[in-house]
Amino acid sequence: MHADLLVNGTTVETVKPEVESDDWSPDALQQRRWGVSGKIVGSSNQHGLIFQVEHDGTKAWYERRELRRYSPGIDYSPEERVVMLQKMEALTNLYYANATKAGCHAFIEFTGLMTEFLKVCADAHKMGQDFPFANTHSGTPLPFKPYNLAYLAEKLNCIYGPALLSDEENRKAFIEALFDGQFVLVHRTPQNCTECGMRLDWGDPDRKCSCGAKFPPPGQHA
Repeated sequence: MHADLLVNGTTVETVKPEVESDDWSPDALQQRRWGVSGKIVGSSNQHGLIFQVEHDGTKAWYERRELRRYSPGIDYSPEERVVMLQKMEALTNLYYANATKAGCHAFIEFTGLMTEFLKVCADAHKMGQDFPFANTHSGTPLPFKPYNLAYLAEKLNCIYGPALLSDEENRKAFIEALFDGQFVLVHRTPQNCTECGMRLDWGDPDRKCSCGAKFPPPGQHA
């Protein structure tokens, strides 16, 4: 049997799509549930293949793209993932409450790493991803966005930045371990705007200073 084949009795998770079809009746829409587990109890191919799922004591119809097959006892159910997210949030709050009592600013910043990770895991959960298995050991990525990673980098810089910037050997050891030696560290000399003297923000997508002046070409230092 094909691993992705859905037949009666198959355990599935309902995953809400970004855009739902507009051809469902009001009654059908009211019966549908998102982020819950259930079992396939029927199917129809009269107007495209759809499946009937029994969940929460109710039954509803779903398109194939709205269902993710999973194996109980091997994968986490959506309900189990919800509980896991709740526990992660509670532990993050507990850490923050106690870290602030310690009074060390960099130590408190670890809360930011945890809260951002929690947000990404919550996004993965909504997409139907079994996020507990997403790590370097499985090779499965979480749905990080550039703004998530920029925030994490900001927190890491607060905690480790001075130690990394002050010692070349430290930076090389950090980069080699982080990326398994696949990236080369490139040193960037800080630059100031030739017009107003402000430090340039190289993350600016328009490559302009706040005063409106264009950045100098790479290699030219103000």
